[in-house]
This record gives sequence, C-alpha cells and structure tokens, in this order.
Amino acid sequence: MVFEMIADYIVTATGLTGNAADALHFWIYDSLKIITILLLVIFAIGFLRTYLAPEKLRDYLKGKHSIFGYGAAALLGIVSPFCSCSTIPLFLGFVSAGVPFGMIITFLFVSPMVNEAAIVVLLGTLGWKITSLYVLGGVIVGSFGGFLLNNLGFEKYVEKFDFGAQTYCEDETSIKERCNIAYTEAKDIVKQITPYVLIGVGIGALIHGFVPREIITNYLTGSLAVPGAVIVGIPIYTNIMGVIPVIESLIGKGLPVGTSLAFMMSVAALSLPEFIMLKKAMKKQLIIAYGAIVGVGITLMGIIFNFIF
Repeated sequence: MVFEMIADYIVTATGLTGNAADALHFWIYDSLKIITILLLVIFAIGFLRTYLAPEKLRDYLKGKHSIFGYGAAALLGIVSPFCSCSTIPLFLGFVSAGVPFGMIITFLFVSPMVNEAAIVVLLGTLGWKITSLYVLGGVIVGSFGGFLLNNLGFEKYVEKFDFGAQTYCEDETSIKERCNIAYTEAKDIVKQITPYVLIGVGIGALIHGFVPREIITNYLTGSLAVPGAVIVGIPIYTNIMGVIPVIESLIGKGLPVGTSLAFMMSVAALSLPEFIMLKKAMKKQLIIAYGAIVGVGITLMGIIFNFIF
C-alpha cells in the first residue's frame, strides 16, 4: 500500500530503530490513512447534503411512525458531518424548520458519537464486531435519549433564535456546483480537524511504541475504569477521528474494549466546547439532561461491552 511505502521510506531515512521507529511508522501511516479517508468520505456526504433541505425532511416526517422518525434521525446523525462546528448548525436548522423535537435531539445525540468515517476506520483497525457494537450502542443511546427527553417535555427548553440561510442547494444547481460545494466543505473540515488527528495519532504512536502493556493492564482496569474513562474524556477537545488511533493503541496494550470505546465516545460527545456551543440553542436544563443521558449511556455501554469481550 502507498501509505505503508511512504512510512517505510521516511522511517528508513531517519535511521531510527526499535520503539522509536515503530512509533514514527505508526504515526505516519495512520495519519495518512485517516486524513485520506476523511477527505473522501466528507466529500461524498457533503455532496449528498446539497440535496437535503430541513423543510423537506420535516414534511417527509409528518405522519410517520415515531420508530421510523427516530430511526431516520439516528441514521442522519451517523452520516452527518462529525464535528460540532457542523453538527450544531444543522441541528439549529432542523429546529428552525419545525422538525419534531424528539427526532432532532436524537440526531444531536447520535451525530458526535457515531459517524461514517469513524465506522470505516474502525472496521479497518478493530474489526466488524467491535464496530457493529459501537454503532448499535450509539444509536440505542441516541434514540432512547431523544424519546425520553421528548416525552418528559424538554422541548420547552430549546432557546428561541434566528437561524440564517440553510446550507442545501436548489434543484437547478448543477452537479459541478454541488461538487465544488462538497469539496470546499471537505477541505475546510479536514483542515480544521487535521491538527487534532495528528495529535491524536501522535499520542497513539507514543502509546504503541513506548507504553508497557503492564501499565495499561494494571492501572486502567477495574470496577471504576469505565466511568473514570468517561470523566477523563470530558475536558479533552478533539474529534472522534483523532482519538481512534489512541483507542487502537490502548486496546493493543490490553485496555478492555468497553473502557476504550467509552473514552472515545466521551471525548466526541461530552467535550466542554460542544456544551458551550449548545448554549445558543438550549437552556441549561436541557444541556444538563443531554449531558447526563450521554454520560450514563456511554458508561453503561462500556460496562456491557467489557462483559461481552
């Protein structure tokens, strides 16, 4: 593979050996692989999003069974752009378009936790079993959270706001113009998150190359490991793509799968900057409820996954 050849060439050129060579190879190879996947997947999804108008979605969901609506919202969360800078404005657009609250809050739950690019990368790094559980767990937490908050009447805690122009294109827009829009979006998003990917891969490389297995197995396990991993992930601000290499390395060093995935999803869905952004759309009661459901849901998922694997 091209990325493997590039990594081999650079490591050989540096003259490094042993753990340092392993760490550098891991960093180069995974960085190139993840950034390329990001660019391709975001471009494809960005192109599809040019056909999506929130008003059309609202009209389509009218009269549909709630199970269908929550399922559609969860699916949209999976294929939506996966950084909060894109997810939250889309969430606001759905609110302003009148999409049912339970469905849009389900979208907001699922979107940061599960995304299409992470699925592709996880399939290649951790296999289909772990990836399937990751997707299923995120969809269950998101759908249950949306259903619960909707039935508890939390819609009244959505802030009133004026949302600007939507990001979809009219029907007469040419394919070339849609491709240009998708390319611009992909380029901008990848440019924004590449530093986090590089940092995340770098941490993963250091763990891969230098952290002894005994440290992982002795100090990052136990009954409080999963809630501890969730709490540790909250202050970390990075994209889920940036933390996947870290998780890959931790699992390789012996950290339980459930603990690793709980940390990954906590970083993506419970970051402090995301809560700050949500203040323009939600009152504090809804923000607290949202954070509590995500935190408890991720913790339970991690514990269950640790029993399975």
